[in-house]
Amino acid sequence: MSRDSVRIQLSQEGGLAAFPGLARPRSVALGELPAEQAEAIEHGLRDARFHELPSVVEGSRPRGADQRQYTLTVEEGTRRHSVKLVEPVEDPHLRELLSLVKRATRRRGGH
Repeated sequence: MSRDSVRIQLSQEGGLAAFPGLARPRSVALGELPAEQAEAIEHGLRDARFHELPSVVEGSRPRGADQRQYTLTVEEGTRRHSVKLVEPVEDPHLRELLSLVKRATRRRGGH
């Protein structure tokens, strides 16, 4: 995986105080991040087996209107995979990946 060719996009829907349209998707290219942060995300993608996940991953609790949902999209060249994560994110690898991507896109301001 060449860091320069990998772009990650994160969007959020739902939550108690969510307003439609305010949570615009944020994205970042791994090549724009400090090496340590990019490496952590690469490990997170591998540990979560992101490219093998189905398009929706839900927790075991019933879904409510106030639950947050995140759509995480990873693009590498012509390869693109999106996964919708519905809180609570129970898998520890996915939870860590989501946390890493939130930090990366928040810190950079996203595109």
